Amino acid sequence: MKRVYAFDSLKLLAILAIFIIHYSIFKAYGGEVENAIYLSLNIIARFAVPFFFAIAGYLYYFQRKTDINRYTWRYLAKLIRMYICWTMIYLLISGMIFRSWYPAEFTESLFYTAFYHGTLGSEIMWFMPALTIAVLIQFIANKFNASTVLFVIASTLHLIGLSGQSYQPLLPFELFNSETNVFFVNSRDPLFFGLFYVSLGHQLAKMNAISFFKKMPWPVYLLGGILFSGLSVAEGLWLIKGHGGIIADYYLMTLPVTLSFVGLALTFPRTDKPSLFAKAGEHSGEIYLNHGVLNTMVMSLFFHMGAFTNPEINAALSNNLALQVLLVPAAFTVNLVLYFTIRKVFHRCFGKQLVSAYRESAMVLSAFWLLFLYAQDGQNGSLFDINNPVTIAKAILVCCISYYAFLRWLTPGSKQMTVPAYKHIGVAIVVSGYWLALSITGVLNSVLGIYQMDINPYLAVLSSPLVTFSALIILSVGVTLTIQKLAYSPRLEPQKQMGESY
Repeated sequence: MKRVYAFDSLKLLAILAIFIIHYSIFKAYGGEVENAIYLSLNIIARFAVPFFFAIAGYLYYFQRKTDINRYTWRYLAKLIRMYICWTMIYLLISGMIFRSWYPAEFTESLFYTAFYHGTLGSEIMWFMPALTIAVLIQFIANKFNASTVLFVIASTLHLIGLSGQSYQPLLPFELFNSETNVFFVNSRDPLFFGLFYVSLGHQLAKMNAISFFKKMPWPVYLLGGILFSGLSVAEGLWLIKGHGGIIADYYLMTLPVTLSFVGLALTFPRTDKPSLFAKAGEHSGEIYLNHGVLNTMVMSLFFHMGAFTNPEINAALSNNLALQVLLVPAAFTVNLVLYFTIRKVFHRCFGKQLVSAYRESAMVLSAFWLLFLYAQDGQNGSLFDINNPVTIAKAILVCCISYYAFLRWLTPGSKQMTVPAYKHIGVAIVVSGYWLALSITGVLNSVLGIYQMDINPYLAVLSSPLVTFSALIILSVGVTLTIQKLAYSPRLEPQKQMGESY
């Protein structure tokens, strides 16, 4: 299928919408925590995730003409790689910044948190297992020619899922409760949310919906998106303000809003070259995954300014109109600049092929060793005895096995699959030596020692473990990529160009 650049442009808009949700602008404006401005912006922005799911399902359908088994595995493996990588990064952030280390024991609740709900490291990671599970179910349904049946089931589950959203106060029963359940925590999950929109996108492609959408010009769908967004705001305010409902992840009006944006993308005049917005939108997945780092940094700045401890400062910031208006555009711009700057530097230093093939594995190695060196147990003691040679030897062994498995089974590729095991093990051992050297020589502790809490808020944030260790991870990923380049360069596989087709 020829690439629809309008999809990419709207993905960038969807990322901006996610920033609006996560930065909670206008939340306490005017002294009212859940005022109409905050709620309206939050509700309007809720089209973002359903749109991502629907586009994923729509584009997945067109892979039926290729080797669907191979494509599905490569696609799911990519999602799993990204999920593992960024979950480890956010586990590290959660532990080092908020002192919230997960317990060592693997409970049933932790199992669902890690593998189903996807919130082990950060709430924003839920999207990855939701999309992975939904696409896997769609793949199985296609194998049995049951995609339509799946859509009916997914639609039913989605309606049931409304009981875990703002409609709960209107219903005589309660199905979703995080205090009493480990599975039915909420309906923002693979089965009750993600599956419906992935299946919807797949059905739209299967029914050749583009021929239907093209019966009307693109401005109609733009107006439809605006109209239904307004109705979704009315629906949400009615439920939240009128009936005490929660701020939901989706509403009934979310469906026509999503369909309007899909129709807009499919009917918008096609171009042979992507716009600047479309080019940026191609990276929406990675931008989504990394935006939580900057979000945490901004929240840390507010913390050091006293916003969470001093009511007067909190009120001053909450009622600062310029701050509330400019916060999301500024954060969005900074996030894009940082992402593309780092990406460009790495591409120039190591080449696009190497970075594309090994960036997640390099990040995993860095996160693995930092978690080993700094993770704590429930009593704020070190989870691992890093002074015990036997413990260190076990960590190196686990590192080697995990790294080999990560590249062997989660990085598909004809040449990657034939890389001798000793090369993977050699890279893991060398990188392990690098991190242990940083620890033994005191470099890691000196980085931690830079942090000064009781100084200028901006300097406090810049010296915090979040910033210093983020810089250390970026540098260490570069070191790891250098080692990988020396080990794998002759076997690098040419990357398929994605600019013209999916």
